Amino acid sequence: MKFFILVASIFTVMTEINGQLAGGLSDVNPAEYTKTAWKSVPQINSENNGDSLLVPVKVVKAQVQVVAGTNTVLEVLVSESTCSKGVAATQVSSENCQLKSGGQRSLYKVSIWEKPWENFEQITAEKIRDVSPSEQF
Repeated sequence: MKFFILVASIFTVMTEINGQLAGGLSDVNPAEYTKTAWKSVPQINSENNGDSLLVPVKVVKAQVQVVAGTNTVLEVLVSESTCSKGVAATQVSSENCQLKSGGQRSLYKVSIWEKPWENFEQITAEKIRDVSPSEQF
């Protein structure tokens, strides 16, 4: 019985130190995930009816969860670019696809689940809302 109390106490202390339960989402520095956000361009544009590609402008929020791989959840501000939808995926980059002045902007939730040891990557993107040109992040 004392063993179970000891284990429960250690678990409680560790949970309070980490601020979450094991396997939960942890907030991370969004600025470090800009390159990762570019992986979601094909998924974001699969539902985009415009002629121009939407590309990441800024990662507003980033969270990581370790569970059977790594699940990265991002809130990404995207904007219309100068690249047309016909551009090859290998050509889509911040250098090649500049932001279109006054272009459409939206906020997306992007989830990237990776298991590198299996060469597995699953990316989903869901539009949260449109963003007005004057709105700052």
